[in-house]
Amino acid sequence: MSGGRIDKPDTVADKRLKACLTDKEKRSFVMVAGAGSGKTTSLVKALATAIQNRGQELQRSRRRIACITYTELAATEILADVANNPLLHVSTIHSFLWSITRSFQTDIKAWVIHRINERIAELAATAANFGPRVKERTRVKNRSDIDRYSASIPLVEKVVAFNYGTGSDYPRGVLGHDDIIRMATYFMLDRPLFRTLVAQQFPIVFVDESQDTQPIVVEALKAVAEQAGTDFCLGFFGDPMQRIYATGIGDIPPEEGWEEITKEENFRCPTRVLFVANAIRRDGDHLVQTGGRVAVDPAGGTPLPVEGSARIFVLPADGRRDDRLASVRRRVSEEVADPRWTDGPDADFKLLVIVHRMAANRLGFGELYAAMNDKAPNAFSEGFLEASSWPLKPFVNFVLPVVEAMENGNEFEAMSLLRRSCPRLQRESLAKSKVVDLLASLRNAVADLVAMMSDDEATVRDVLVHLAQNDLMSLDPRISAFIGKAPPKAEELAESAEQDEESEDEEVASLEIAAMDRYLACPARQFRGYRTYIRQSSPFSTQQGIKGAEFERVLVVLDDDEGTHAQFSYDRYFGVKPLSKRDLENIAEGRQTVIDRTRRLFYVCCTRALKDLIVVYFTSDPAKAEERVRAANIFPDEDILSETALG
Repeated sequence: MSGGRIDKPDTVADKRLKACLTDKEKRSFVMVAGAGSGKTTSLVKALATAIQNRGQELQRSRRRIACITYTELAATEILADVANNPLLHVSTIHSFLWSITRSFQTDIKAWVIHRINERIAELAATAANFGPRVKERTRVKNRSDIDRYSASIPLVEKVVAFNYGTGSDYPRGVLGHDDIIRMATYFMLDRPLFRTLVAQQFPIVFVDESQDTQPIVVEALKAVAEQAGTDFCLGFFGDPMQRIYATGIGDIPPEEGWEEITKEENFRCPTRVLFVANAIRRDGDHLVQTGGRVAVDPAGGTPLPVEGSARIFVLPADGRRDDRLASVRRRVSEEVADPRWTDGPDADFKLLVIVHRMAANRLGFGELYAAMNDKAPNAFSEGFLEASSWPLKPFVNFVLPVVEAMENGNEFEAMSLLRRSCPRLQRESLAKSKVVDLLASLRNAVADLVAMMSDDEATVRDVLVHLAQNDLMSLDPRISAFIGKAPPKAEELAESAEQDEESEDEEVASLEIAAMDRYLACPARQFRGYRTYIRQSSPFSTQQGIKGAEFERVLVVLDDDEGTHAQFSYDRYFGVKPLSKRDLENIAEGRQTVIDRTRRLFYVCCTRALKDLIVVYFTSDPAKAEERVRAANIFPDEDILSETALG
């Protein structure tokens, strides 16, 4: 293996990491690598070192190296860097955990039945605690869920083989993402023999983006490492300051005898942006990043540091946001002599917004955003950012890809998607059908689906009912439970949308029902704009979704009014508004606060810039905000600008 990341010079951190893998006694480790430090380069170099040092031994014993990544895209990128070496198993955490559990079908069945009984007990406990405020629909749904789970047990008993899918469908033998995490970590923590088998199969396990790994997964992998001893190497690569998602562990304390490695370099950010990044990070931890981006000297001399630019504009949060953003870009375009900041044909900048609402309204999926975020369960709003909430999955994983394939004239791709998802194309169903008639029926159903996704009148409910009636895919039972009923009346939807301000204390079931009512009533075609957005093919990105990405020109919009996410607040971060009672309680108890979360998010945003960074802070009190921004010492005084700077 050579070329790309592998041939880049070793940093001090890379050398320490290499020693963990090549010394007589292998050592597990935690590497903390800040933004732009080349964390993935260190990971790829470590994989190359492990192959070079232990490759023949692993090949003889039919063992492999596991590298767990956050996304399929990251897995593909890493595999390409190591020339798709067959000694490596590079995958997402869910795929890795399924690979080590899938052969234990008897144990899986026992776990599923145990899990169903757990859910029944949880639902019964919830029902026992229902107070007088709980609506009748919530009570009915609770009873229905208990009956559904109870009825599924004899069906699960008959399942021949369980598989991993996008959502749970136990009677059909399908386990969802959450199931895989729960089940595999249970096996690792509860069964010494299972831990032994994992270590024998994968004596080296690396975890990328470790700060976003669930604590239970870290605990389970550490249990494997502790039992296996020095023949096993567990390595975590990440940066607690770049933890964005609430489910992530953040900081991973090293165990006794582990190596703690800090990678301080920054190769991405120009000098002025690096100054800002270190100032943001200053109150979060003790890592100070060094170096910065350099450019090749045309005369052939020593590479020169790139100075770049970093400015913050503090502006009124009013109805003129778009006009003000355009004015900011025009001013900066003139100052840095770069037409790509403007709206002309050469425009090329990345706009980062705090949450999806600003992008959603402009890209045409505002109702979908509101349904999944406003007074919705946390599982809906947090999963919306990653397109992983269970109500979204039929569209994200099946409907949109099939529709896109058909509209592009790629029937082969559409059929491949159907083969993977459509129960009517499974072997046992095909044996009972006349193939010609079946294919004609599916073709008509898919044609109707394509038409519905372009129809202003078709709702999300309409599309899901169409999928169910034509058996185009296996729907999550939770979705089936909602579309099996008649749609709620308009007054019921209004009641759901107007829950009182104490909704935080409402039962999760009530929030879920109200959110699903609104979600099912959304125009289905709004998913088109949503997909454009989550695929990064629009000028917008959410600040949560761009870790690892980098852009020449970055415009970060800070705007608390545009967001409903209580976990982030720039007004409280800068001290424009006081901390909440809950924040003060969290500080007293040593738990993370809105300040910690916002600091991390701000750091991630600003460190995307390769050349120029603009931050626009919209606030209801610009004078006080400007004063607080200056006091924060994140930007130099001359780079803190107000509305007067726009002329």
